[in-house]
Amino acid sequence: MTAAGAQQVDELEPAELRAPLLESVIAGLNDEQRHVVFDLGVVRSGTVSIFSDYRCRLDVMALEVGAPHRLDQIEAEEFQALIRTSMPPARGESVDLFLCWNLLNYLSTEQIGMLLAELTPRFRPGARLHALIEYSARTMPASPPAFNPVGPGLLEVTTVDDNEIAAPRYSARDLEQRMPGFEHERTMLLGGGMQEYLFRRRSA
Repeated sequence: MTAAGAQQVDELEPAELRAPLLESVIAGLNDEQRHVVFDLGVVRSGTVSIFSDYRCRLDVMALEVGAPHRLDQIEAEEFQALIRTSMPPARGESVDLFLCWNLLNYLSTEQIGMLLAELTPRFRPGARLHALIEYSARTMPASPPAFNPVGPGLLEVTTVDDNEIAAPRYSARDLEQRMPGFEHERTMLLGGGMQEYLFRRRSA
């Protein structure tokens, strides 16, 4: 397996979060077939370790790393340019799984639409999109916490910013309306007021 876009992150004492939908998606991968996993965050040792058990290519976009300031404060043209400069090459393969982690919380609905408009053509029919959304809490850390898998369905969560901002509290319907070509598949309520969303790429 190959990985690109490594970035070091200063980490504090992590908490743990169980993500059953992520676990089910990973368990459903066929270890006899090649898969392409697209990671919107930064590459982490746990992510590499989990997918090393499969014939996977791990592409890392690291969208936040290239941003000059908070993602939701970037103007549309600048955000469009950031998407295109951060996007790894397709190399002739379609994406099977898109890991958004908690990054969609830090994008406006317009930015989510722009991101998915660029990326959706790269996903094969039936590809999954996985996201963790701050749903019941009214605030969230001002910078995205770090999520590092320590098992197929267990994540270490490290807060890297003590400041807080308002949480958008996106519903599955809010996101689906901004995801051309995707439909909501499942939702799971997690600890700490977070929800786990799974979307599927529609067939053409």
